Amino acid sequence: MSMVTASEIDALVTSLRGLLPDGVITRADEALDRYTADSYWKAIAYRHRGTPLGRPNLLARPTTEAQVATILRVACEHRVPVVPWGGGSGSQGGAVPTRGGLVLDLRELNQIIDIDEDSYTVTVQAGMNGADFERDLNARGLTFPHYPASAELATVGGYVAARGSGVLSTRYGKIEDLTVSMQVAMPNGALVDLLPVPRHAVGPDLSSLIIGSEGTLGVITRVTVQIIRLPPARLFACIAFDSVEAGVEAYREAMVRGYRPAVIRLYDRVGTEHTLRPVLDGAAEMGEGVVSIMTFEGEKPLADAERLGALDILQKHGARELDPHLAEHWWQHRYDFYREPFYPSLPQVWGTFDIVAPYKRLMSAYYALQESVAKPYAKYGLQLRTHFSHWYPWGAMYYARFVMPDPGADVLQIHDQIWKDGMAAVVEAGGLLNDHHGVGIKLAPWMRVQHGDALDVLRSIKHALDPAGIMNPGKLAMDSGDPT
Repeated sequence: MSMVTASEIDALVTSLRGLLPDGVITRADEALDRYTADSYWKAIAYRHRGTPLGRPNLLARPTTEAQVATILRVACEHRVPVVPWGGGSGSQGGAVPTRGGLVLDLRELNQIIDIDEDSYTVTVQAGMNGADFERDLNARGLTFPHYPASAELATVGGYVAARGSGVLSTRYGKIEDLTVSMQVAMPNGALVDLLPVPRHAVGPDLSSLIIGSEGTLGVITRVTVQIIRLPPARLFACIAFDSVEAGVEAYREAMVRGYRPAVIRLYDRVGTEHTLRPVLDGAAEMGEGVVSIMTFEGEKPLADAERLGALDILQKHGARELDPHLAEHWWQHRYDFYREPFYPSLPQVWGTFDIVAPYKRLMSAYYALQESVAKPYAKYGLQLRTHFSHWYPWGAMYYARFVMPDPGADVLQIHDQIWKDGMAAVVEAGGLLNDHHGVGIKLAPWMRVQHGDALDVLRSIKHALDPAGIMNPGKLAMDSGDPT
């Protein structure tokens, strides 16, 4: 799909104005300029230079699900690209309108539709802010146990569209485990309600297809998610290990033996020193080395028992228990990691590798980034700050955030080369890119490597649902002409 023309936008605007209330669409420059970058470093850097990676020609802020469906139908008739926008917190460029067109800001769809305290589910519109959603539930003694780092910016629909994960995933699962049902506006203007439960044998599960599709197949307009009561007890532990290897093996054993702490966050030495310690206000008592944070929650007798049992396993692997108040401080300040002064900003260069692998290949994937990124780019002052934070019975994932001072005139080329070198090394080591941050434009060139011939199957589905190719083009390498 080529860039959209002014005449095509004129025709689209003329058609939409007869179908939508005043104020839903705008072409005002000051409004369009707000949608030129999400949280992808390269998009931010290009916008700062005055040459954004993409800029919309038209903005729509629908207030009803029916308006979303109408906008998609008319955009499809005019073959104008549509890019769904939630909170703009994605780190992969998935919301950047690289081919222009219409940005569909869903944040006016921000209401809780129904709270079912028999089934412990909530139906909520897709544009509701994650932190607002949580506050409303907390007021009723309830919680949505997702808690992603992006909660203060992201929307509930964005959680689902990018197949996200939260800090409590080791106990409650990722967003796909918490999603019960959804409503989706399709490119042809149909507003489709999917089956009301996720466990069924009524044919293929369409929810699984939409989750993680990043707006390339349709637009999520409302979601039904699983909730729980606020846990009556939340217990903490702060654990030190002599090495990353010892920590990974200890937590692997705990997981395969059936323990499910709400949080396991294992920082390597660089991550402990440059990510964890500053937020814990120095925390001299941690010493130097590898430190992990754990939380246990639920009914207090069960949380007590799980904490004692898990710590017994960890101690057999050389774990040393530190002051649990360190972990409690981490919990209370867990969003500080993503605010100034702890989160990087221009002119620094940064990015986060999000790697998942089975235990058999987990350490090889970890070492792959040490050898391909941490060591060769240390000459530019790069730090690779790593922690393991989402654990499964079969494997785990780790974040490896690189932070680097501006290296000078070749900054964009160096940034891209870091990603190429790191991704190639991880894939060769048996890791997968990635666990939950999504693909967007940043990782799209690696979709063929990761999926093989299955990418052609995904593209066939995309073409069947979106034959005009209007839905978030250029993302996930879902369009047949995209490079892979």
